Amino acid sequence: MSGKRVVVVGASTLGCEFSLAARQAGFEVTLVDEHPQALKNMSFDAPYFYGSGLPASLSDETAVFDNVLGSNELLLECVENEVDVKVGVVAWGAFHNTENSLHIGAPKVGLVSREGNELVEYDHLVLATGSRDFVPSFKGWELPGVLGGKGGIKLLNSYQAFNGTRCLVLGTTTLAVDFATAALERGIAIAGFVEPTAEFKAGPDGLGWVEAQGIPVFFESVILQANGTDKVSSATVTSLNGAPATEIDCDTICMSIAVLPNIELPAAMGCALRFTEEFPAWLPSVDGGLQTSVPNVYWISTFNPAEGQVDTVLSAIGGTKGKNAATAASASGLGNQADYISVWVAKLFERGGKDVVLCQCETVTRGDFLDLKPPRYLGAGMRSPHIAVTGGEGGAKISQDLTKRMTRVGMGHCQGKRCRDEAAMLLSQRYGVPLKDIKPGSYRFPVRPIDMSLIAAEDDDYHTREKWPHWMHEEVVPESVAGGDTRQNR
Repeated sequence: MSGKRVVVVGASTLGCEFSLAARQAGFEVTLVDEHPQALKNMSFDAPYFYGSGLPASLSDETAVFDNVLGSNELLLECVENEVDVKVGVVAWGAFHNTENSLHIGAPKVGLVSREGNELVEYDHLVLATGSRDFVPSFKGWELPGVLGGKGGIKLLNSYQAFNGTRCLVLGTTTLAVDFATAALERGIAIAGFVEPTAEFKAGPDGLGWVEAQGIPVFFESVILQANGTDKVSSATVTSLNGAPATEIDCDTICMSIAVLPNIELPAAMGCALRFTEEFPAWLPSVDGGLQTSVPNVYWISTFNPAEGQVDTVLSAIGGTKGKNAATAASASGLGNQADYISVWVAKLFERGGKDVVLCQCETVTRGDFLDLKPPRYLGAGMRSPHIAVTGGEGGAKISQDLTKRMTRVGMGHCQGKRCRDEAAMLLSQRYGVPLKDIKPGSYRFPVRPIDMSLIAAEDDDYHTREKWPHWMHEEVVPESVAGGDTRQNR
């Protein structure tokens, strides 16, 4: 046994495979995954876009736990092989000594569950945080019944709970076909696929399967709006070639356009990021051993085209190859997502206009965001025009943190999980600034909305409570030694 502790965040295929391999190599392994999520946490649309139409059956925590755990065979194998598996637990932050935090000591990861919080020290931290939904806006997208492809598949296959009987699918990607397949297996009808181009993105095999099922495909079309009052009752699809709009009967709309890497934790930790044009997304920069710029923190992902990632990281931390070190499918097979996402955003804006709500949390429209208009609740005297673009020797730049402060887009309870990606694409299209020159909105701890009471100490000791402005810079001396004076300057 090595005696070293490895913490793995994310029970994805890669996360589970690495946990098994590291355990076989003699490491003490803790595997953390936020599923099954509490119903309240799912309402924040993290990590997937579940929408606001979550079924009431998710309140049955025992059934949900059994369903989610039973649906992940690799996770069960981890349990059987003495991996310390923590499910329903959020890795809300990770801390190490830096210029701005000099007294952390051993690096730690913050883990919070419904029972409370703990700070777990680690020798190596492996991030297998997976992907999230890309969800563009359209009129009515806040209605119950609108959800993302990843969220829909998770509800169907893992939680085994889904509200809806007839679903319209936006996009013709592999994700769209996977969602439709899972839905049909559970008796949910597919009303059709909506595709803004003339090409079925999942290829001839995917199109052949759709045609065999008798499902219509609305090529060169986009959704104009979701209709309904308290939930989706139908959808209006508009043709891009001038044909009349079509109203489609459905109670669910699944956005299966693209998935993007989930980088909240490495970004908030301070890991260096690089922009990849094809996804388009920011990814942690890694060396040949898949180590990030933060020492002993590694990133494994299907968005990384490198093969043998499990073996690579295991070798980097001093282990040997494991028996279960298979390589998961690479997300690079998605091709150039950037072009596809750009088409969707451009055509939805062209047909839907500037009055569609972009940010659900703060109720900010596309037009108000692109014109950098301050929040409407401010008085006229406090409102003045601004521009999003800054210049310099390096050319035009845009900061999403700046646009967030000016318009509040991305500042709500979801922290931009729904709107940040479309917002960046809209800025790029409006101002002609490449996505790589649009600085993404920053992440912060905790990376999930959680009850602060869970991560706060129930009873701080004396020197923390009474001397908090100074305690980090002074030596703690027990009261019995100091004769009542609990502090002694260094």
